[in-house]
Amino acid sequence: MKQVLSPELKEVIEVQHYRPSVSVILPFSTKIALRAEFDKDLKYAIDNVTRQLHNQYPEDLAVVVIEKIRSLTDDLRIPDRKSGIAIFASPVFGKVYFLDSTPESRIVIDESFEIRDLLFSENKIRPHLLLSLSGENCKLFLSDGRDLLPIKLNTPDSIEAYRSDPKERVANFTDPVAFKTNLVEKFLRAVDKELVHTAQAGKYPVFLMGSKTVLGLFKSLTNADCFIKGVIEGNFETGSLRDILHAAQPEIEKWQRNEQLALLSKIEEAENKHRLASGIESVWKAAYEKKGKLLIVEKNYMASGEHISGGQIVYKPTGLQNDFHTSTDIVDDVMELVLKNGGNVTFVEDGLLHMYGHIALIKYFT
Repeated sequence: MKQVLSPELKEVIEVQHYRPSVSVILPFSTKIALRAEFDKDLKYAIDNVTRQLHNQYPEDLAVVVIEKIRSLTDDLRIPDRKSGIAIFASPVFGKVYFLDSTPESRIVIDESFEIRDLLFSENKIRPHLLLSLSGENCKLFLSDGRDLLPIKLNTPDSIEAYRSDPKERVANFTDPVAFKTNLVEKFLRAVDKELVHTAQAGKYPVFLMGSKTVLGLFKSLTNADCFIKGVIEGNFETGSLRDILHAAQPEIEKWQRNEQLALLSKIEEAENKHRLASGIESVWKAAYEKKGKLLIVEKNYMASGEHISGGQIVYKPTGLQNDFHTSTDIVDDVMELVLKNGGNVTFVEDGLLHMYGHIALIKYFT
């Protein structure tokens, strides 16, 4: 399935390549006490860019880009609940984007913009469902790891709706235990039907939260097995949204680690089928030839290289630059190529791909 690009990422990818293209990536905190620190970091970054542009580019080009960056950052208003900023400026483009994830500070001056932080911010935590259950009620949330969005069910979210059903009361009046068991099962089956529908619609992973007894009963009757990725035991009926997020975090992180290990299995399978390119030089060649289906890269891996004719690139592990020919980060260029040609990009923790040169590309069937 082709990766769905956000409007922001699509806009940056489609910008005409034009030197000098400057990317300034900075983390920040929205706390008032730390705003002054961010302003100081931003000023330092702009001064750094100014020096580099004056040293590497003709004066007329340097001035245009410097003025554009200053105009973009004058009276900068930072929205709530953002953790980073990406400032992009070239002679033909200028834009500021705010990031959901906390990036590393970085300045890149190249012929294209640094897109990995936009991409990483979007894909850091895959949206998932949290279902909090008890024998009396349920709550369903959509989460991105930072916020919880309550989802209204099309079925009662409390067992009371079934307890007040006259037919149920008459049928089970003589056996209170059977009556209660029947009500709980009926309630949980209705919840499960809604859960399956919601999970299928968004292809969301699901995490169950509740007491061991209720979760055991739910798992014995659910049709959502293929979506359930984790279970968090506890009583969350009166818990705040913050409490629920905090309790779910360890299981979410465990799931993310398992997802990354699953990527290694995909890489090994592709290698056995001769559909894998690994290492920056082989990956670049395959991506340029439009063979890239899934690019897997360590999140902080960077490499420089010199562009030559015919779409070839000479890898420069030392990072030596040759102003108008060297790409400061050809890893970022590879990401752009893969996305433009319909492939997907995903990140793994640093070191996980050391056997593959820190970057691997699963190719389409050839």
